[in-house]
Amino acid sequence: MYQDHSARPLLIAIFGMALLCSMDAVVKGMPAGTPTLQIVCLRFLATGALLGIWLAIARPGWPRRATLGIHALRAVTMVLAATTFFYALARIPLAELFVISLTSPLFIALFGALFLREGFRARIALAIAVGFGGVLVVAAGDLGRGGGLAIDPWALGAAILSPITYGASIVLLRVQSTQERPEVIVFTQSLLAGFMTAPIVGFDFVPLDLNLAVRFAAVGLLGASGYICFARALSMTTAGRFSVIEYTSLIWATLFGYAFFNEIPRPAVWLGAVLIIGACVMVMRDKAATPAKA
Repeated sequence: MYQDHSARPLLIAIFGMALLCSMDAVVKGMPAGTPTLQIVCLRFLATGALLGIWLAIARPGWPRRATLGIHALRAVTMVLAATTFFYALARIPLAELFVISLTSPLFIALFGALFLREGFRARIALAIAVGFGGVLVVAAGDLGRGGGLAIDPWALGAAILSPITYGASIVLLRVQSTQERPEVIVFTQSLLAGFMTAPIVGFDFVPLDLNLAVRFAAVGLLGASGYICFARALSMTTAGRFSVIEYTSLIWATLFGYAFFNEIPRPAVWLGAVLIIGACVMVMRDKAATPAKA
């Protein structure tokens, strides 16, 4: 696979991360009571609709029938990652959730090693253990507040599951990004994800007013733009190297959390972040010592 060792793919990915974090901030600001699965469904349908208009105008091509299987597989991982993340997003401060999400580079590297033959060593397993230690530090930081855990256990479980499924989706995107145009990939998988969740959403649909409709349009636009940047970056570099940009999500989440929700991260959050980032650095050093295989 082609690799660009310059800073260009990482800069594209960082811009994509900023767009996706701003999308998450919009989602977090949704009115209370908006069902999580409805947010997931309309987020993907809005992204698919916007990209469908773009594809109809620019005509860069349409998805090939032979690739629909992997499109559907990645759509499933996208639904799982988005549903668990958005569920946790409504119940956990933005920066704290993103600290837990920083475990995703570990899984990107792990799945890249297992499925893309980018090299695997015991260091990765150790790094995953250290990273989860950081997650436990974030969770344990709430102990003693009223004699229990302030974070909803279900939300914490969702926050831990989200980076695992997200890591799988990024590795699948890496596989596809050298085979089809980014717009085509994101368009196809967004529509599939939206259609997968639509039948369930129909049973508990909250009608949209103008405010909600505008919010979902913004979510679709930001999500489409962010994932196009990701697909473009992944077409030029390895999954392991790409995973470095996940660190920047904490910066954006802290800024947006403070600016829009008056959230100030606790000391335990920063300590957990140090452990998680340290674990990810272990993975990056291992990748540097183990050349990727085509």
